[in-house]
Amino acid sequence: MNPLIERLTAKGVVVTEFEGRGQEARQTWGAHFIRPKQRTRRSPYLWEDIVTGTDGCLVGTVADHAFERAGKWKAILFFQHSDDVLELDLTQAKPLTKRDLIVETMDYADVYIVDPTYTWTYVIPHEADWGPYFLSKFGTKGDH
Repeated sequence: MNPLIERLTAKGVVVTEFEGRGQEARQTWGAHFIRPKQRTRRSPYLWEDIVTGTDGCLVGTVADHAFERAGKWKAILFFQHSDDVLELDLTQAKPLTKRDLIVETMDYADVYIVDPTYTWTYVIPHEADWGPYFLSKFGTKGDH
């Protein structure tokens, strides 16, 4: 994960790393972004549940643009298979792109970014042919 942190800090992001908080982050994320009826039928990956069970989930370039437009002062970054969580202070950061956030290591390959109030999320799955995804609780455009 060090290359990820190095890329983020090079963009001016202040990164605070927390170990052992991944399960909590995944549960909170699921409670906010996966519909209640979907929570009983969990897919192996959280991102699969927002793709199949949620209206308004943006995909691909449209998701990238929505992420670029989303208000980002602080964010939480976590992974599907790691208990590491990164708190990101983006107030002085240059704009982040999907390329800045991709991690090759399997434990860190599925990247979830969410604002601290869980109003929007940006997900980069490990599957190169899938995603990225953007979902906002305030609508599908990400511009709130």
